[in-house]
Order: sequence, then C-alpha cells, then structure tokens
Amino acid sequence: MAEEKKKSTRKKTTAAAKAAPRKKAVKRPVPEIVEAVPPPAPPPEVEVHRPKEAEVHRPKRAKAPKVSIAKFYATGRRKTAIARVYLFSGTGKIMVNRHTADDYLCRRPVLMKTINQPFFLTKSEGRYDVEAEVLGGGVPCQADALRMGIARALALADPGLRPTLRTTDMLKRDPREKERKKYGLKRARRAFQYSKR
Repeated sequence: MAEEKKKSTRKKTTAAAKAAPRKKAVKRPVPEIVEAVPPPAPPPEVEVHRPKEAEVHRPKRAKAPKVSIAKFYATGRRKTAIARVYLFSGTGKIMVNRHTADDYLCRRPVLMKTINQPFFLTKSEGRYDVEAEVLGGGVPCQADALRMGIARALALADPGLRPTLRTTDMLKRDPREKERKKYGLKRARRAFQYSKR
C-alpha cells in the first residue's frame, strides 16, 4: 500500500507541473548590421592657368666682407672685486655692467682718472673701447680692478706696451686685503677701551 501511495503522489506532482502555464519566450530585437559608408571623395583639383609674370632682373648685391674684430680678454682683481674686461678697437667708450663708466662710478673724477691711467701711460686714449663686467667689493676697489684688467688687456693687444705698464705696477695685483678680526678685539687689532673703574 505504501508503494501505491508513493506512485499516486508522483503522478500528482507531474500532473500539477503539466497543468502550470509555461513562460513565454520573449523575442529580443536583433540589431541590424549597418555597413560602413566610405567618406565622400574630395572634389577634383582644378588647375588654374595664370599668366606668368615677367621676370625682373635684379642685380646681385655684393656681400660686405665680414670684419672680425679682435677682442682681448683680461681679468683684474683688487680685494674682493673682480673685473672681466674685453678690449677692442674703437673710439674710447668704456662700458661697465652695461652703464657708462662715469655713471657706474658715481661721477667721481678720481675713479675715472684711475680707470684711464693705463691709456694715459701708453698714449692710446681714444683707440680702444672697453666692455667690463664687475662684481664684488666697493666702487673704489672695482675701479682698481678695472684698471688692472684694462692694463692686462692692453699688454695682450700690443706686447710693446708691456714694459711701460710693468714699471708702474699696473699688471701686478695689489695683495693688500682686510685683515681678519681677532677674538677678544673689536677689529683686527683695535682693542676695546680700557676701563680702570
């Protein structure tokens, strides 16, 4: 009897499953395959016939020969001032750090005289132009450095001037510099004022 009950329950479940409504399959739209359209061809180039202009005869200009200006470089020093000096033939202009020497040296005639000393000694005023870059130190030290640089450049430009410049110690660096401060003193040698009481 137990076996008959099992069979009957099985039949019922299958019958119930058959009686249940089936799900309808949903049809999805298939995307249409679109063929790639080639880009439109560019319009054909039309040749325009223009009348040729009459050729104008232009005479060739003669190129000016390149004149190489001889530049002489020298370095001058004094204390902590350094002057890089370029000397070349000209009319006697002196430019210091892109300023005229008179403006740069604060219109001090003593310093202008210092700079022009090498030219006066060698009698070559107005024959050379000077372009200099100066850095470090104060204005009077920079003037001394410039003088030394100009003298050295003149000696390079004309070796015959060397003995004249050498006798006046223009080519020699001034070795004097500020002495270092000492411990327990106000400056290098200056002591503090002694107080008895």
